Amino acid sequence: MEKMPFFFNAHAHCFTIEHVPNNFTKGLTWFSGLLTIRWIKKHKIIRWLIYTLNRPTIKSILKFFSPSLVQALPRLLTFAEFYDITTQKAMIDELRSYYPMSTKFVLLTMDMEFMAAGQPFKKLESQLNEIAALKASPAYKNVIYPFVFADPRRADVTRVVTERLEDKEAPFQGIKIYPALGYYPFDERLKDIYLYAVEHNTPITTHCIKGSVYYRGKKTDDPTYMVHPYTHKPLPFEKPVDFSASFTHPYNYECLLNPALLHTIWNDAGDIDLSRLKICLGHFGGEDEWLKYMEQSWLPDRDFINGSTGSLDVMKNIWYDEEATYDSPGKKAYSWFSVICDMIRTGRYPNLYADISYTLCEVKILPLLKILLETDEAVADKVLFGTDFYVVSKAGADREMSLYVRGYLGEALFKKIAYDNPKKFLNL
Repeated sequence: MEKMPFFFNAHAHCFTIEHVPNNFTKGLTWFSGLLTIRWIKKHKIIRWLIYTLNRPTIKSILKFFSPSLVQALPRLLTFAEFYDITTQKAMIDELRSYYPMSTKFVLLTMDMEFMAAGQPFKKLESQLNEIAALKASPAYKNVIYPFVFADPRRADVTRVVTERLEDKEAPFQGIKIYPALGYYPFDERLKDIYLYAVEHNTPITTHCIKGSVYYRGKKTDDPTYMVHPYTHKPLPFEKPVDFSASFTHPYNYECLLNPALLHTIWNDAGDIDLSRLKICLGHFGGEDEWLKYMEQSWLPDRDFINGSTGSLDVMKNIWYDEEATYDSPGKKAYSWFSVICDMIRTGRYPNLYADISYTLCEVKILPLLKILLETDEAVADKVLFGTDFYVVSKAGADREMSLYVRGYLGEALFKKIAYDNPKKFLNL
């Protein structure tokens, strides 16, 4: 095997607390401030709390009292741990300190101005300018590959995105979207950006997990939040923390990439075909959905090694319904994980990828990942290594996670997901 000269972390962040809305933590801002006291940081109490709260037994107890707390508290602790890092350069340097100096990083910017959680101290343009200056410098030019954020609610979003991608001095490598902030990935206001991305083979990374950074407004804020634009079925849940899964559900990407489905959603789709859109489903559905797949019994006609595409039809019918879990006849083994695998296996979307960022903080999933990479060539060619720094700190340092993955998979498989596949995804 040819030795890889370096590897990529294809999913990381360098935004700071100044880019986070001022009401992100709502009534818990005092708690965040408490955790930044030097004595507490010096004695690594935050690290201990992050580790403790991530233990399965503790998570189960907390989930019994408040499911939303299980999601929100680790994220709050993470922000607290990095509270005193106020520049993106310092955050990048912190990230690099966990890795060999030759490592390269895909850095995903964030635009949280429209998530109904207040306003950030620093606006998006400031965030992009700061990282562009680093990209233009010799020290970081071949180290960082920033993605420009695209929120369809920003009036000049197409201009912002294309200008950054075409900047000769500090070109951004791709586009980042984050539907959990309050929109569907097939939002028609993103049409021009998607057409540009198809024409230029521009990579896009999206958020495909149930997470704690989500739209904080009300379900009644938009009529499309009540009934799904394609299935026309009422969407479950009322609380924002739970309802955000309606935006991030993997079937939304079937709606985006399948021309027949997209034409029923967009008013003026014409002959638009986005099936070749180069898009990575960040987090691969999330660790909960991987565990659900491992724990649920399989359908009699389902062969894990060869896979199937049946989950797409099932998910169309049941959509997203926590009450109708995979226990009912015809619904077993259809987790978000299996839906994503099946979308890749169809071959209809040749540029569809998924990354393992954040998901692999649950190390018991590693055997499933290894078997998938060894037995399913179609999926293995589309998996990217990433960690979601600095969010992964809830489960341990970036170095710890990368060593777990690299050590368990071995050099050949790790090279595939951390070098070969990212190079194709990034057009390098």
